[in-house]
Amino acid sequence: MSSMLEKLEYALQPVADIGTGVVYGYEARLLNIDLCGADSPGDLFDRACAEGVLAELETSLLRKALEQFSRLNIAQDSKLYFKLDSRNLGEENDPRMELADLVREAALEPNQICLEFSERHRQTFDDVTHHAISGLRQLGFLVVLDDFGRGSSELRLLHDLSPDFVKIDRFFLNGIDSDPRRKLFVTTVTNLAHVLGARVIAEGVETEREFKACRDAGCDLLQGEFVAGPFQDASQAKLFYDHIRPAGSGRKQRDEQERIRNELLLLPTIQSSVSMNELLDMVVHNQEANVIPVLDSNREPRGLIHERDLKAYLYAGAPEDEDTRAALDFPLRSFVRACPVADIDSNADMLLVTFASSINSDGIIITENFRYCGFLSATSLLKIIHEKRLQEAQDQNPLTRLPGNGAIMRFISQTAGKGSKVRHLCYLDFDNFKPFNDTYGYRQGDRAIILFSELLQRHISGKGTFVGHLGGDDFFAGFSNSDQTDVAARLLTLQRAFRVNVESFYEPEHRAQGYIEAQDRFGTNRRFPLLQCSISILTLPRNTTLHPDQLNDEIWKLKRAAKRSDDGLAVKCLAA
Repeated sequence: MSSMLEKLEYALQPVADIGTGVVYGYEARLLNIDLCGADSPGDLFDRACAEGVLAELETSLLRKALEQFSRLNIAQDSKLYFKLDSRNLGEENDPRMELADLVREAALEPNQICLEFSERHRQTFDDVTHHAISGLRQLGFLVVLDDFGRGSSELRLLHDLSPDFVKIDRFFLNGIDSDPRRKLFVTTVTNLAHVLGARVIAEGVETEREFKACRDAGCDLLQGEFVAGPFQDASQAKLFYDHIRPAGSGRKQRDEQERIRNELLLLPTIQSSVSMNELLDMVVHNQEANVIPVLDSNREPRGLIHERDLKAYLYAGAPEDEDTRAALDFPLRSFVRACPVADIDSNADMLLVTFASSINSDGIIITENFRYCGFLSATSLLKIIHEKRLQEAQDQNPLTRLPGNGAIMRFISQTAGKGSKVRHLCYLDFDNFKPFNDTYGYRQGDRAIILFSELLQRHISGKGTFVGHLGGDDFFAGFSNSDQTDVAARLLTLQRAFRVNVESFYEPEHRAQGYIEAQDRFGTNRRFPLLQCSISILTLPRNTTLHPDQLNDEIWKLKRAAKRSDDGLAVKCLAA
């Protein structure tokens, strides 16, 4: 085994906070496998297991990884992710159960080490294995469920392991930006993990589009070539990656974050390393607290302890009783319950989904940069949702439920004054809507408006887009960082879809002849074509801002041009 160890080396690959770009930790990636005559790490461990030296090999490999990790100039309490084979774990004289001593020899703490367990050897998991993993967790190690989604029994493993982290298998991230089914899977797994108090790592992310899709799906951490590849040179370590840092949150997101912050309960907390005696002393002095958040030494939440679970200890025998004294010296990690967890910048609706999916939950632990920020009770969460719904109602058009005039004006005001991106302000309105209303009545007219609003949301969605309803048959769409040709193509597709779908609102006779007869605004009978919409697109290049009065003037001219054009489209790009 010693000759094998001499050939093996480790590189470290950053794992970054998907919301800030700050490096949260590093995964140890094994190198030079081929020099040992193995095709992969799995092949190497299979050989070691067959020779009966797997436990000794992994213990020595962790020592190597710790040496490499210790050379980095890293932020305090950064994590090291280390893959640990589950075969024969916890059997008699297994040196892997003494890993805590190894970690402390490297001047680190067990809660900085994230042990990764995979589905690969799920069939070898038995009571001894689960007891061993529980023992490692009691020592402070964090548990990672690796390659989630690869095997057939992952949900069972998620339930049994109660991991601190879940790594999504690369299969589900490949093309996630263009595959709705994969994005749905990742979003669902992320929600489930958060309900169980676990964080989600998107592993193997290679492109900006995949990164943004993973961020939208709610993933917490990011790893892959898009962040940075594995390295051995300690000078390559960074504290954060600028290309992952967000440009800045919008007003709506800031308002929502402020609502959440204002409702947080700052409950007394306790460290996971203390004894039951210290916990009971805290409960006695804080009798109003029904739950106590449990934090590690880095102030990262590890779950909750419920006051009701302590009754057996509170009503235990006399203090001089030997069994009672022994029970009070137990570490409290055994009594920690998983609790839903979410970051302070989470969407309030997603918080509600997380809470509603958790049975018998008292609330949600809220974190900021992964550290404990406060506790959000069920009552506070419902209050936040209620306030959000009231605000949305004020900003919505009552017929279509789309953002109304006020929200559109705020969007335009903010967009027109930002010159760092290409922006497209688009106005859409029906042609010949009054004759249609006069012929078929206002109820049918409302149906046509609702139809258009549904088509608008179906065709215009995603990051960098905004849709609204100005009123009547006037709608608005905004785009940022998009190509003008692409914007025009999407809106023309919407225009065609509306023209085809709205035909069903006409009588067969009118559909067959392609027009209706009605009075114009001057009282003269005329033929009017079937409904369609006109499109005006005003593009503001980078480094261009626009005064509201000039904007109104440009839009009025464009709308007239669109009505006169053959295809109902008018486009203008302002000079930079």
